[in-house]
Amino acid sequence: MALDRKFILVIDDSSTIRTLVGEMLSRHGHQTLESESVELVFTDMERVEFDLVVIDIFMPGMGGIEGIARIRENWPDVKIIAISAGVDEMDKEKALRAAAIQGADMTLAKPFTEEELIGAVEGLLSGKNEAGGAKRKARPRRAKP
Repeated sequence: MALDRKFILVIDDSSTIRTLVGEMLSRHGHQTLESESVELVFTDMERVEFDLVVIDIFMPGMGGIEGIARIRENWPDVKIIAISAGVDEMDKEKALRAAAIQGADMTLAKPFTEEELIGAVEGLLSGKNEAGGAKRKARPRRAKP
C-alpha cells in the first residue's frame, strides 16, 4: 500500500482499460483521473499536477507517442508509463521502444498483471530505476547520449 496518495492520470481510448487500471491503482492507495485522449488532457487538465501518467500508445487522434513528447514538454518531471498491445503493422515491442525514445520512463506490454503495474508505478514513484514486480515487461527509459 502506498504511504501517501499519488495522483495518477490514465490515458487510454478503451474505457475498459481505463477502468481496470484505475481500479488497480485505487486499491493501492493512489488517486486517479482518467482521459480517453491526449487532446482532452491538454484542453481540460492543463493546470493539473500529476505524479505519474499511464498512457496507451495507440489511440485515435494524437496518440501516445506524440502525447508522451507533449506531456514531457508541459510536465517535465512527471513519470510516464507507456502501455501497448501493438496494432496491425507495428508490434508491441517496437511501439514500446518508440515510447521509451520519446521519453517514457517505463513500458508495459498488454496484457500486464496488477503486480506488474503496481511494481512499475511504485518503482518510479519511489525513485528506483527498476520497478520490482514488473522487471520482465517494464523497461527503464534509456539515457540520452
